[in-house]
Amino acid sequence: MSLFLPFAPQDQGTPPSAQAETPSEQAEVPPEPPETGSDQTSDEGFRIGVAVDQVFLSVSARAVRGGFVQGLTREDFRVYEDDRLQEIVNFYSERVPVQVVLLIDASGSTRHSQGEIRRAALRFVESLGEDDEFAVITFNYQPRLILNWSGELERVKSALETVYAKGNTVFYDALYVTFDDLLRGVRGKSAVILLTDGIDTGSMVSFDEAMDLALRSGSIVYVVSKLEEYWASAIGYRQQLRSQSRMIPRELSDSFILEQKRALNRLANLTGGTVLDTRAFSDLTDVYAQVAEELKNQYYVSYIPTNRAKDGTWRDVRVEVSRGGVAVATRRGYFADGALPPVGAGNR
Repeated sequence: MSLFLPFAPQDQGTPPSAQAETPSEQAEVPPEPPETGSDQTSDEGFRIGVAVDQVFLSVSARAVRGGFVQGLTREDFRVYEDDRLQEIVNFYSERVPVQVVLLIDASGSTRHSQGEIRRAALRFVESLGEDDEFAVITFNYQPRLILNWSGELERVKSALETVYAKGNTVFYDALYVTFDDLLRGVRGKSAVILLTDGIDTGSMVSFDEAMDLALRSGSIVYVVSKLEEYWASAIGYRQQLRSQSRMIPRELSDSFILEQKRALNRLANLTGGTVLDTRAFSDLTDVYAQVAEELKNQYYVSYIPTNRAKDGTWRDVRVEVSRGGVAVATRRGYFADGALPPVGAGNR
């Protein structure tokens, strides 16, 4: 059954909030994590954050010449927080189950792309493991949760078939409810695959508000960007408006589009993801396939910060490997505010 994310503010200034039309199933309390210092690979996974005084990181390792690097060990990694070397206490070289949110633009501008979007999303779900779970949120004039957490392909397929593209785009609101509602309390490895042109036409919240929640969630954000396609269309439309002596809207200006491009890059880079320009691929299926391969080939490490203060400050995180010719990527830091729930708390 479809679930919705209507806005239900208490007043005009209240951020959007997800309100499900039907209650979701109550999840069981998860088991405790392995003892600190364990080398075992756990299928349970843990929340990236300062829960139980540990910071968990998903790390991608690629050869400089291309391809994922496998076979790295704990001894190959160095983790730094605010330039101070940290001791790695847990290391997972085998695949860890992941919970993935497919966040899909369903505004009117994507009407002719929905068939391709549906095929790419289904292929992505098929390519991941049986222990992975998915949720689907679409957004146009409001965010809409069309599938709560599920690992069943048929449920994902049925949900995507309900999408009808129309209306304007509340991109920032969709980001906000994704992290504030759907991913709140989710522990373990999680990721968001965001398909958008990056243009917002009516959100109640700002990009910075949504970005703040993204950084606090610990989820990796991959941006499947149609912004360059939008930019090319905007140039043509501007010429048409000038020929008619009409005013050019701000959202069609180069300065505005450049601002949105920087925002998307910042969102992906700080969370350990990347921006994937759809023009660089033959179709969307190839874009989603690249994300799937990265999620399946990541290392999962944790450390206990030497700085134990829960003072709310931003902590820079950097990961290096001792082997030459290997480039690594992970989230760029976290807020040490102690606001994350302990392992075993929350909805999952």
